[in-house]
Amino acid sequence: MKNKPKKMKKQAILIIVFPVVMVASCRPVQETTVTVEPWQAGDTVGGKVLYALPRTSLVIRVTAEKTLYVPGPFRAYAKKYLGIDPPITQARTEWNLVSAEISSFREPDPDRYFVITTNGLLAENALRMTRSGLILDLAGVSDKAAPAFSVESDEPDGKPYFTDLSVKRNFAEKLDTLYRTVLQDTGYVRIPVVRTTFEKKTTEQKAEEAANFIIKIRKRRFKLMAGQYDVYPKDEALEFAVKEMTRLENEYLALFTGKKVTQRWYYRFIVTPEDAGKQPVVFRFSPQTGVCTASSCQGIPVYLQFEAGKGITTGEEGYTGIAVDKLFYRIPRMTTVRLICNDRTLASRHLLIYQFGPVIPLPAKVILPTS
Repeated sequence: MKNKPKKMKKQAILIIVFPVVMVASCRPVQETTVTVEPWQAGDTVGGKVLYALPRTSLVIRVTAEKTLYVPGPFRAYAKKYLGIDPPITQARTEWNLVSAEISSFREPDPDRYFVITTNGLLAENALRMTRSGLILDLAGVSDKAAPAFSVESDEPDGKPYFTDLSVKRNFAEKLDTLYRTVLQDTGYVRIPVVRTTFEKKTTEQKAEEAANFIIKIRKRRFKLMAGQYDVYPKDEALEFAVKEMTRLENEYLALFTGKKVTQRWYYRFIVTPEDAGKQPVVFRFSPQTGVCTASSCQGIPVYLQFEAGKGITTGEEGYTGIAVDKLFYRIPRMTTVRLICNDRTLASRHLLIYQFGPVIPLPAKVILPTS
């Protein structure tokens, strides 16, 4: 009998709550309508959501090697004083493409902007498509565009100079004998007077001194290695002495044989493909002048070649109008991108390129999977 009042109280609560639930369930649910239409520059977007379809831009990085051949100032006397024929007799420059690589990044397509208008909450699909990269939220896109072309080098672009031409003075003493006439008791007498003058050495004289210095280095290095000196360095000291003498010999030998200097240059190009059937020229290359932009010099064209895989080919039509309860998105197409120079493949990469794929409408009320 004591539990009866509690049981009656629970029944009363159920009787009160049930009609409220029934009334709430009978209310008409207001459907959310999503309207998507293309956006043109200058249109207002107040109270609307602006999004863009992504496009793929390619980053081409190229490493080129520049080799400078500089003849030595004493090359004309190499045969006479050293008995060798100089390998470098004329100044020239050679360029060679060492390596290349292809990468990509996504950016908004300026020709594929859309405006979402809704009378309720934004469809969950738009958020999921933004996270998956099928559409881009322009609020989160940086407006700082990278330059389409840039170049760097590991060394300053300057020719090497020969500064150490001799270990001796640049002037040579010259003794001249002059005669001075002096009046003495018996008459005029010519007295010889020795005068010391300095003249600039000729190129051949400097070449002879440099050749003699090279021979002297070789002789002393041989005596050092043969142990013919009273004081004989050992271990690291001997190794260091021989190494330095060899380096000094090579520096003076370059006065006759010439110098070969190699530099590395790094280029970056940004290309946005438009059509898989086109082969855009990225840059031009010349073995004499190196790498330059496609419009600034003459040379071998280095271009991109696209091989798009199979994909959906319909659905592009219809996105120019107004769509109700649909969101437009773009399906990228797997494409093999190659960088070609003279029928030689410098780099190859498999990439997803958005603009090669179709634009597809998706029902706004269909929930995309989370993964």
